[in-house]
Amino acid sequence: MCIIHLVQVDRSRRAFVLLVLILSTMLYAIAQPTSSAAAAENSTTAPILNQTYKQVKAGTYYSVGLRSDGTVWTWGRNLWGELGIEKKATITSFPYPLRLPELSNITNISVDGQDGYQLGVQSDGTVWEWGRDPLVYRQSILPRRVQGISGAAAVSSQGGIASALLKNGTVVSWARLGADDTSAVKHVTIAGLGNVTAISTQGMVNYAIVKDGSVYAWYSKLDDKRNVVTSKPWKLQGLAHIKQVSSIWDTGYAVDANGGMWSWKVTVSSKLAIAYAAKPTRAFTSVRARSFSSNLLLTDSGTVYNVVNGKLVKVNGLPVVSGISRGGYHQLALDKQGHVWGWGANKWFETGSPTSAEGGMVYKPAQLLSGVDIVLNGKLVNTIVPAYEAGASVQVPIKLLAGDLGVRFSAASDGTISLSRGKSVVTIHRNGGEVTVDLNGQPLELESSIGSSAGSITIPYELLQSLGIEVRWDANAHRMSIVT
Repeated sequence: MCIIHLVQVDRSRRAFVLLVLILSTMLYAIAQPTSSAAAAENSTTAPILNQTYKQVKAGTYYSVGLRSDGTVWTWGRNLWGELGIEKKATITSFPYPLRLPELSNITNISVDGQDGYQLGVQSDGTVWEWGRDPLVYRQSILPRRVQGISGAAAVSSQGGIASALLKNGTVVSWARLGADDTSAVKHVTIAGLGNVTAISTQGMVNYAIVKDGSVYAWYSKLDDKRNVVTSKPWKLQGLAHIKQVSSIWDTGYAVDANGGMWSWKVTVSSKLAIAYAAKPTRAFTSVRARSFSSNLLLTDSGTVYNVVNGKLVKVNGLPVVSGISRGGYHQLALDKQGHVWGWGANKWFETGSPTSAEGGMVYKPAQLLSGVDIVLNGKLVNTIVPAYEAGASVQVPIKLLAGDLGVRFSAASDGTISLSRGKSVVTIHRNGGEVTVDLNGQPLELESSIGSSAGSITIPYELLQSLGIEVRWDANAHRMSIVT
C-alpha cells in the first residue's frame, strides 16, 4: 500500500495531496481483485463435490452411500443388478465407490438388501428407485422417478413393496414395477396413521413412530394381482417416547429418548391381526443407546457394539461414530467427519476397502476408498467404470473415455492396445502377466502399470500426458481435471 506523509505543506497543497491520497487508495482497491473474484477466475464450471457422506446403507453383499452434496454412490456386488449401473448385469462386482449420475439433490435413501433394491427421496419430494429388477433375471432398474408419488420425506421397502413417509405425516405403499414399466404406481394410504415422523419396513411387519413417540405396527403383502394388502395399524403398548425403531424378522427393537433399548416379538394371524408374542422389555441396560441396526448397536457416546449371543462386544478401531448400518454379512459406520468405515465379509468388495484377511474378510474396520471425480473441459464426467486411485497414481478407464478425450482406441487380437492422438501414439503390449509400453516406438517407463476394473482396461493418468493432454490431479480433493 502507498503511504503519503503530509508534512509542512500549506492548506491548499494539503487539500490537493489529500485528494491524491483518496484517489490513489480508491484506485488501489479497484485494481485488487476480491477473494471471491479471484476464486471465480480460478474456478471451473464443474461443481466442487463434497466427498463426505451423510447416510450409508449396507445391503446383502453391497453398499450404498449418500454424500453431503446429494449424490449417490454404490459399491460391492452387482451379480443380480442390485447396483443399478447397467441395464443387463455384466459387471458382477465393483470395488470402488461409483456415482449414479442420474441421481442428484437426494436427501434420504433406503436399501432393501434382500431384494437388492433402493429408494431415494429428492429435495423436491419426488421418489426415485433403482436396483434389481423384480421381473427380469439379472437385470437392473436404472435410476428412475417413481411416478405417482410426491411430497415424500423418507422411504423404505421390503419384499416387493415400497413405502414413503409423506411430508404431511401420512404413509403410502405400492407394489414395485419391473422392466420398463414407468406408469404411475397405484399406492394405498395406510389408514389410521397420522403425524408420523419415521418409518421402518424391514422384517416381518412395518413400523411407524408418531409425533408423540408412540409406535404403530402393520402388516402388508402383495395379493395374486400384485395389489398391496395391509392390516389395520396396531399401537404397541409398553413403548413411549421412542426415537428409533427397527426389526429382524419377528423381533422388534426400539430406542427411546433417554437412550433406553427395548425389544419384543410379534405374531401375525391368518387374518393379518398383529399381536405380541413377547412384550417389550429393556435390553442392554449397561449402555445409553442412540440407534440399532440388525444386531449392531450405536451408543450416545459414538461407540459401536456387535450383539453376539445376546451380549455386547465392542467394535474396536473406529473413531467416534454417528451412524451405523448392518447388511447380510458386513457392517458400515459413518463417523462424525462424514467418513465411511466397513468391516466383515468382503468377497464382493462390499466394505469398499481392500480385503485384509483370508476368506475375503475385513476384521478391523477400514475406511472406504474415495471415489474419483473427473472433470473434462470444465464438466463432470460419469462412466460405468470410474477412475480409481492406485498407489500414487490414478487409473482411468481409457476405452470409455477415449472418444471424449479425442483419443483413438484400438485393440488387436493379440491383446495389443494402441492409443493415438495427433502425432503421438502409445502402444501397450501385453504378454501374459508382462506389460510394456511404447511412445512413438520408444520404450516408456511408468511408475504405475496398466490396470483393469470390472473387465475394462485402465491406464495411469500419466499416459494421457504422454498424448499431449493436460491433466491435473488433486489428491486432497480426489479430483482430476483434464483439458483437451
